[in-house]
Order: sequence, then C-alpha cells, then structure tokens
Amino acid sequence: MSAGVPGVAKAFLDANAAAYARLVERVRDAAGRGDPDATLRAVEQAASFAADYHPGRFADGTIENVALELGWRLDDLSPGPASGAPFANGRSGRRVLHVTTSVLGVGGHTRMLYHWIAADRDTHHSVLVTRQGRGDVPAWLTQAVRDSGGETYVLEPALAIIDRARHLRDVACRGADLVVLHHFASDVVPTVAFAAAAGPPVAVLNHADHQFWLGSSIADLVINLRTAGARHTADRRFVRRNTVMPIPLPDDAAAAPSRTEARRALGLDDDAIVLLSVGRPLKYRPCGAYDFVATANRVLERHPRAVLLVVGETAEGIRPHLREPLHPRLLFEGTVEDPSPHRAAADVYVESFPFGSQTALLEAAMAQLPVVPAYAPLFPLLVANDDALVPVLPNPPDEAAFRARIDELVTTPGLRASTGAELRERLLVDHVGDGWLERLRAVYEEVARLPHAPTTIPSTEPRHDSADLGLAQWNALGGGAGDGDATWAALAHTASISQLTGDAGRARWCALAAWLRAPARKASWRLLEGVWFGRGVRAVRQRLLARGRGE
Repeated sequence: MSAGVPGVAKAFLDANAAAYARLVERVRDAAGRGDPDATLRAVEQAASFAADYHPGRFADGTIENVALELGWRLDDLSPGPASGAPFANGRSGRRVLHVTTSVLGVGGHTRMLYHWIAADRDTHHSVLVTRQGRGDVPAWLTQAVRDSGGETYVLEPALAIIDRARHLRDVACRGADLVVLHHFASDVVPTVAFAAAAGPPVAVLNHADHQFWLGSSIADLVINLRTAGARHTADRRFVRRNTVMPIPLPDDAAAAPSRTEARRALGLDDDAIVLLSVGRPLKYRPCGAYDFVATANRVLERHPRAVLLVVGETAEGIRPHLREPLHPRLLFEGTVEDPSPHRAAADVYVESFPFGSQTALLEAAMAQLPVVPAYAPLFPLLVANDDALVPVLPNPPDEAAFRARIDELVTTPGLRASTGAELRERLLVDHVGDGWLERLRAVYEEVARLPHAPTTIPSTEPRHDSADLGLAQWNALGGGAGDGDATWAALAHTASISQLTGDAGRARWCALAAWLRAPARKASWRLLEGVWFGRGVRAVRQRLLARGRGE
C-alpha cells in the first residue's frame, strides 16, 4: 500500500463492515417472516454490497447458509417434476453445464467462457444464464455452444429466485457430468439450486478472486486462474478443494491485421510510438494517489512521438473524474468488441492502475507486445498476476519506476521486440492449445472423482489484513472521491453507504461533517443534499441492485 492512504483505509473498512451488518439484519428479518424470495433478495443485496464495498470478508456463512438451507427445502418451495429433454440428448461423451449470471459482448468473463468451449472440442458444453442483463446472449457464444453439441438456456429474469433455482437444478440433473459456475458475486441462484447432496459435482470458476462471493458452500472444487488467487481462496473462502487452471487464450496472431493496416485503419502515423491500455471504465478512475490520466500525461509530455490509446472508456466518461486536462495524445477509444487491430498497431501495452485487467494484459502479451504492469498494487489480486509471467514481470514499486519502465521501452526498439517475444513464449506453454488442454484434463479428472457434497460454512468477522485495507480503499476512492483529502473522503463514503443501508442518522451526521470540512466543494453540497433531502439516493440504491443483477 505504498501509494495508498493506509490511515484512512481502516475508516473505509469499518464503515463497510457496519453497513454490511445492517444488511445482514435485513436477511434475518426476512427469514424470520418466512418469505423465501424476500429472504433471498436480501441475501443478494448483502452479497452485492460486500462485493462492491469490501467488509473485511470474502465469504460469510451468516448469509450464505440462509440460502443453502432454503435450497434444502427447494422441492417443497418450488415443486414440480423436471421438464424438457435430457441434457445433451442422445450424445455420448463428457457433458459440462456452464452457469453464469449474465453474458456480454465485451469483457474477459464472457471471452473466457467462449475460449473454453471453443478449445475443448471433446466435450459437449451447455450454458445456462440465470439473469441476463441488458442485451442478448452474443451470437458467437451460442454458436460455439451449438457446435459443441450443447444448448443455451436463458432463464426468465421475472421469475422468482426460488423458481430460477428450481429450473437450474432440473437442467443440471438431466445428465450433466459437471457444473461449472461462472456466476457473479451476488448471484444466489446457484447456492439454492445446488444445496442438495445429489446431482453432478460443482466447480466454481474463481474469475472474481478479488471480491466477496457466494458459492463456497456448494463448491466441490474451486478453479482458480492464478496461484495467488488459490492461496487467497484457501485462506479466506472455506473451500474443501482448490486447484489452478490458466485462462485459455486463442493464438490468433495469423488472423490479426498487419501493423501498417491497423495503423491506417486507426488513423495513426507510421512513425508514432503507440501505447495501448484496455479495460472497463472503472479501471481508469483516480484513487487516492493513483491517477492513470495524470501519469499518462507525464509520459506523453516526455515523448513527443508517443500516443496512448485507451480501449474501454470514452473521453466523456472519464471527464467527470479528471483532476487535470487530458493530453491531446491520450485518446479514449470507447468500447471496442474486438481490440485486435489496436494490439496490432501498438508498440507497448500499459496496464491500468490501481485496478488492472488480467485478460487484457494476457491478450496483449500473446500479441507479442511488451507489457508494463500496474505499480504498487493496493491488493495483489486487483491487478494482473499470472503464473507464467510473474517471474519476469514484477510490478514496479512506485509511479516513478512505472514511468521509467515505459521510457525504457519507448526508446529501445530492440528491448520491445525481445520482451514481447519472451512474454508470448511463456504464455504458449500453458494458456494455449495442447498445453492448456492438458491442464483442463487434469481438472476434469480431479472433479470426476468428487461426489457433490454441499455444506454450511462458518460465519465470519471482519479482518483488517493489508488485503482488506487495500481493497476497501479502492472501493471507496476508486471513483476519484476525496481528491487528496482523506478525512473528507472517509466522511463522504460513510455518509453514502450509511444512507444506502438505512442508517439515516449516521448518514446525516457524516454528510454534515463533510460539508463543514469543505463547504466550498460542490461534492460537499451534493452529498448534503442527497443525504438530507433524499435526492440522488434512489439512483445510488438502484445502481447497487443493478450491480447485484449483473447489469
């Protein structure tokens, strides 16, 4: 946490833990009233909050066991025989059911699911989506499922949670040999569906290893994507078995456009030094001392021929979070479904910070780009941390070292070429083709021996490890709040989440204290207005619920 604000991080964490405790009480209240669906909605809200505002826990039996126990009663709560044809009807061979909350046209989560299905041609893959957000399931994913001999199931989002769990259990029990959960952190449907000690073994794909999530109670195996994630899972998630399987990557270098073609299509000069970064909008917002735009501006000032392309965010989207103007050669490209032309045009890949992107960094390295990883991580799992690259790609200790590494690559073409080649060669061993399939076969062999054995998990108290403090700090400051005033940020954060979780008195006191500390700030007035008069609070609450739904 060398670039963070360690003192205020505890205040963020304590506020999150107190707000989470209020949501836990809502779970207990709903359970006491005997309303299964209201209870499960309360569990999802608590888990959604915990995923977005770290409460010092990464799993918690206090809420998860409530869902598990309702799952034990699922046959009574949502009766009805299984319907429809058997899973992968009439087909021999391994049958895997992938379960996810929502799938999108962009993002590493959906791409990994697609690459797994496309690479593993000896298996019939089906996909079940518990609550599709905006947009349809991408056609390229449904085609990959169809080509494997499987089916795509999209549950009706208007169905009660308990009924969606019933449908999921029925589909899985119609002959799946393995269920792999790619679900979002707060999705309670799988926990209810697989609460019974029957049916196929269940593996959780730990694609959100930096977050709180539901599912430890039903996981016969957790498939981590990196050893750092596996260690963290063993320490904080109460799972029985843990393994590591690298992210599958396509080797599509032959299909990529040439450097000249890509630059021409993107309107870039042939002699420019093109830097590239790829990530969701959230990953480029300032957080305490971390400021991607400010750092990028300094890099571009030093190198007149350099251009930095950011894929995944727009100039309009980042503008409310800016602390200084955008450099004219810092170009935000917006959402791009296929960034391969940008990789083909680039000379150097720069990871976002303090929140990085594992898949985007790996895809850049596969394209033979030299990579500059995020510096001084607040929490190691917030940034790319891949087993194949860790030995040769350490995180710079501070911003100066981060910029120095970019300087070195910008000015040394030979180093760019040798570094990119080495990174690609390392990834080819375990992430691509037969090397990755061998790792997958080992996972299949391990899970085939496991009976499905759900069990309750312990209730937890908040911890204050460096990982917890760093993650709470990112959650609180990741939108740029505070702007250097840590005390104001702590008050504003506490006011917002207290209002969100129903502690109006604490929310008003903290909002007033924040306003008294900085009455000239527009943000102080907005906070005071929202907390005291309710304006904007409904929108915040709906955003929280939407994140829980995967929208």
